[in-house]
Amino acid sequence: MKKLLLIIILSFLSYSLVQADDARYKPWVYNDVKISEKCLKHLYPLASGDWYEEYYKQYFGKDLSFGDIEFEYFTRVIGKHLNKEIPIGDKFKSSWDEEMSLTRYLEDCNKGDEFEYKVMTELPLFYCNDFAPYIESECLSAVLIKHYSESRVKLYGMTVYGLYNLDNKLTIFPLRNLK
Repeated sequence: MKKLLLIIILSFLSYSLVQADDARYKPWVYNDVKISEKCLKHLYPLASGDWYEEYYKQYFGKDLSFGDIEFEYFTRVIGKHLNKEIPIGDKFKSSWDEEMSLTRYLEDCNKGDEFEYKVMTELPLFYCNDFAPYIESECLSAVLIKHYSESRVKLYGMTVYGLYNLDNKLTIFPLRNLK
C-alpha cells in the first residue's frame, strides 16, 4: 500500500513539474509555425546592454549605455528607428566579431525547437504602425514576449515583436522593449 501511495505521489509531482515547465515556455505561433528562439536572438536587450550598445554605436556613432537617457530611449522605442536610422536587412560585425542585425527572415532563422520565451499576449496589429511607423509593409502578427535565461545572464524585460510580409519574406523586428 505504501508503494502504491508513493507511486501516485511521485506521478502527481512529475506531472505537476511537466505542466509547470509547459506553462513557462509558450512559443509564438503564426500559421501553425512555431517561431524558434534563434529568430529572436540579439533582438531583445540584456540587462548589461551589450547587444543594444552595439546597435547604438553602429547606427548613431555614440558609445553609450544604460544610465544615458538617449540610449535608454533608443532601447525602449527601437521600432521608431527601423527603416529610418536603421536600414532593414543591414548586418554588421560586433566588437566581439559576431554578426548583428535587427532584421530576422523567418526562412533563415526558424530552425530548431528551442523556445526560451513565453508569449504573454497577442496584440492588435495597429501597434505595428504605432511602434514602427517607418516600416511600410504589411504587419501580420504582433506579440508581447517575456524571455527567460537558463544561464546567469540577466535579461532586460519584455519585448513587443512584429512579424511582417516584407517582399514576400516573413520578417521579424523588435518594436518596443519594456522593463
